[in-house]
Amino acid sequence: MTNADEDRRPVRHRQDGEMTLSCLGPSPDPPFEQVTSAAVVAVTDDGRLVVADLARGLDIPGGHVQRGESSIDETVRREAWEEVRVQLGVLHPVEVIESDYFGADDLTYMVIRTGRVAELGPWEATHESAGRVVIDPEEFLRSYRGGDPALMRHLVTTALATLAALPTP
Repeated sequence: MTNADEDRRPVRHRQDGEMTLSCLGPSPDPPFEQVTSAAVVAVTDDGRLVVADLARGLDIPGGHVQRGESSIDETVRREAWEEVRVQLGVLHPVEVIESDYFGADDLTYMVIRTGRVAELGPWEATHESAGRVVIDPEEFLRSYRGGDPALMRHLVTTALATLAALPTP
């Protein structure tokens, strides 16, 4: 019996700490069975980001694909709801990041989307996030401490450019 709240592919701490991440661009999506995690740059109509207040600091909502999920967008929407309580509109590709975490013969992928916030749900703290912050993109990038600042800048600026290039409804 499997638990729907279990990661489809659990990540264990690597002893050697060596791993290579390669940005492949926004598309095409890799085969879903090779996707381990997904995240979203959630943008309000006035151009601010909705980010999660996590133990490691402010970060975009995202996480691991869980058993029973059948698409990248399903994972993105679940994580956005769990971590920042937002419903998202149409999702757009931002980046596919290839990882050799499990070895060169077992490549996996992290997929980043962007989308406009359709609705801010009522906030409630969970084990996923201590808070939801609506913040100017540059302020978020200045305060980001969760990982690689250059990669996060790339993801945020690409997401904002993607949304800006879309026709106005």
